[in-house]
Amino acid sequence: MDAQQRDLLPVPYFHVVFTVPTELHALFLAAPKATYSLLFAAVAETLTQVALRRLGAKIAVTAILHTWTQLLL
Repeated sequence: MDAQQRDLLPVPYFHVVFTVPTELHALFLAAPKATYSLLFAAVAETLTQVALRRLGAKIAVTAILHTWTQLLL
């Protein structure tokens, strides 16, 4: 843990989760390239605007897709 701590920048970090409703899973399976592109764009824009409005800050974002199963089911 100490080794990992030394690699962190001296800034606050936040973990934010965006969840796709179950009702949209079929759409994401049918058109993954389009839907995931839209999802990531919406997430980036949302986080950027919230940080700017609430904190007056420009932020960086690292986004990771965590699917509902390992088989993308």
